[in-house]
Amino acid sequence: MTDELQFLNTGYEEKYGFKEDTPAVFSTKPGISEDVIRQISAKKDEPAWMLDFRLKAFKMFLAKPMPEWGANLSVIDFDKIIYYLKPEGSKAKSWDDVPDKIKNTFERLGIPEAERKFLGGVGAQFESETVYHKLREDLEKKGVIFLDTDTALKTQPELFKQWFSKVVPPGDNKFAALNSAVWSGGTFIYIPKGVHVDIPLQAYFRINAQNMGQFERTLIIADKDASVHYIEGCLPAGELIAGESGFMPIEDVQKNNVVINSAGEKTSVKKTMIRPYNGDLVHITPVSVGNQFSLTPEHPVLAVKRETVIAGIRKNRKLNDVSLPKLINATPEFVEAGALSKGDFLVVPINVFEQDAISLSAAHLKLLGYYLAEGHCGMINGCEAVVLSFSDQEQEVVDDAKKAVQKICGKLPSEYHNPEKHELRLTVYSRELFDFCKKHCRKYADHKLLSQDLMYLPPAKQKILLDAYYLGDGSEYSSSKRAGIVKRALTVSRYLAYQIQQLLLRQGIFASINVRKAFVEMMKNGRSISHKEAYVIYYQQQKKLFAVKRVGNSFFVPIRKIERITYSGNVYNFEVVREPNTYLVKGFAVHNCTAPVYSTDSLHSAVVELVALPGARIRYTTIQNWSSDVYNLVTKRAFAYENSIVEWIDGNLGSKITMKYPSVVLLGKGARADILSVAYAGKGQHQDAGGKAIHLAPNTSSRIVSKSVCKDGGRTSYRGLLKVAKNCPGVVSSVRCDALLLDEKSRSDTYPTMLIDEDQVTIGHEASVGKVGVDQLHYLMSRGLSETQALALIVLGFISEFTKELPMEYAIELNKLIHLNMEGSIG
Repeated sequence: MTDELQFLNTGYEEKYGFKEDTPAVFSTKPGISEDVIRQISAKKDEPAWMLDFRLKAFKMFLAKPMPEWGANLSVIDFDKIIYYLKPEGSKAKSWDDVPDKIKNTFERLGIPEAERKFLGGVGAQFESETVYHKLREDLEKKGVIFLDTDTALKTQPELFKQWFSKVVPPGDNKFAALNSAVWSGGTFIYIPKGVHVDIPLQAYFRINAQNMGQFERTLIIADKDASVHYIEGCLPAGELIAGESGFMPIEDVQKNNVVINSAGEKTSVKKTMIRPYNGDLVHITPVSVGNQFSLTPEHPVLAVKRETVIAGIRKNRKLNDVSLPKLINATPEFVEAGALSKGDFLVVPINVFEQDAISLSAAHLKLLGYYLAEGHCGMINGCEAVVLSFSDQEQEVVDDAKKAVQKICGKLPSEYHNPEKHELRLTVYSRELFDFCKKHCRKYADHKLLSQDLMYLPPAKQKILLDAYYLGDGSEYSSSKRAGIVKRALTVSRYLAYQIQQLLLRQGIFASINVRKAFVEMMKNGRSISHKEAYVIYYQQQKKLFAVKRVGNSFFVPIRKIERITYSGNVYNFEVVREPNTYLVKGFAVHNCTAPVYSTDSLHSAVVELVALPGARIRYTTIQNWSSDVYNLVTKRAFAYENSIVEWIDGNLGSKITMKYPSVVLLGKGARADILSVAYAGKGQHQDAGGKAIHLAPNTSSRIVSKSVCKDGGRTSYRGLLKVAKNCPGVVSSVRCDALLLDEKSRSDTYPTMLIDEDQVTIGHEASVGKVGVDQLHYLMSRGLSETQALALIVLGFISEFTKELPMEYAIELNKLIHLNMEGSIG
């Protein structure tokens, strides 16, 4: 048994959707003609036989009708598609030589991190051209050939011509003919006899331009007893996003959540994104150390570059050494995080939304302020009670709190004095007050949060709450003559600290937050208190923090420190429904990095040819998640010779329409085919997929398993072919099609074709269509899962046969994609 040869095509191209403004060196005009084909061939400086091949294929394309079966392709306008676009720069041998904007695009997809860490080789195609290709030296010494297809045409002419278009000829179908006429880029691999490549080779494909067609051509030849593993192919968890009533970790952001944008206005989340990431993060520490945050280097941050607003020409400038007139007149721009420097100004918008939704008196607001600082809710002697704990040296504050209680409840609180601890405790037995404090501020110190109602009160009312909070838990000191008196307040609730900072912004005050880690005990007004972690809020009532400037409805906050940190894990992003397409991280404005969604469609029409010579084993795994404006029409076929094994593991999410049927032609005795496909179709999507096994030799075997999931009116179709030729006894084959419908609007169809011309065979076929049972959902939800989580768990169980065949990192990613699709979050 030879080592397994794996081909993995993760198809991550559009999932990490974003668009780079990359100039093109050359582009054909929209539309296809003989002149366009001659231009493509001439630009590539191809041999005459390839031009002849292209022109013959073009005639076949014109002669063949558009398929009328399957998905509706009548809306494709071939005259509007750009068939060849060459990006700037020539193909690079070093990653450093790739043009920056193209490099930024692929770095978001994991190159060159993947190359450095675990890949034997990497190829990258942008639009119509391969921009980078590299193979490890030790593999080159073994005779492995790993090239882009254009280069292989010129440098491996005999081997190339021997197999090119032999597995998928131009006349196979209309889109194979189109690819043959205008193909560009792709991957060529040859593994010599007996050579085992135990580390992955990987390629990435990217459509960036509008109305673009991508027509890569992949040819992989595994010689006798050879093997290879081939893979084709933001913010970390924990960062806090400003929502309508406070902050939430970015990994918890879901579709339809309300967040605050860079204009300080409310907007809702349109879709979310998650992806694995290995590489550097930019870790930014502004003058407010507690507001430090991390993000990927390409993520845009709203900023003013310091060099545009400097006051003088001294080399060693302080953070506040800027021209105030220049700064006030500066227009912030989005700057990639990797291009930011110490001293650059970040933008903190003031939340402008205001709604006096509840009727609260000054007494109510004072009491809530004292409660935030010194209170908690609890059961005492079986009764609901609100407890406020003060120092016995704060008699004026205690008296003010007692008056507030009397105005609200019509009675004075009970008092308890502990001289040893200098503690004076007020207790109010009132269910109404208990519920009121719990509703607006929660029960315990480390979980305290302001309600949405309090966050959007008019600033004048919020000031009453803030003043009481400061009196209950604040102090002041004089830092310097220039800075003046600085006030500070302390909380052990992380989220409350950021909320207080937001309320102070509405008072025209920028507050700095510092974090005190793991201190055991401190003295406050003679009273001993202890906490594991605390957040100290510093601010000035009259003067602003000297390095921070208010400009209009925002504060410009300088960066104190910026550094790179290594990170491995998931990163997150989301898109909102209204412009500006931005959100706030720890209060600072960043832009989303989601995919360009065009009003017109793009076409991906690839051809993949695999040749497994005797004894070889090929596994080709695809997890494709194109954007919803792409027609994904691909022809994939393998030749399996004697005792070889070909496995297609094919997953399809995203794309407007997919039509793809991985096929194996079994040409030698003992050859085996295994085709396992999964399709997910959401709103406006049609996934028409399946597999084909064609037995042309005796004692061959095949298995076709198709799994499909539909939601929100999506449609999936299984379309398969099982053929056994005459005089091929001993064939064993099974076909199974399972569909899962998640609602009444969705649809699933099965179109199996079986052509059996031999009697001595064993053939099985089964199909099933099911719905998610109410009992299943209720059972899972009774165990604490939300409906979305329960649905995702059911779907993952349904496709587990597919998932278990994936490498762990891809299985994890597929699980995340399924969870997002259950929320309707993938666009």
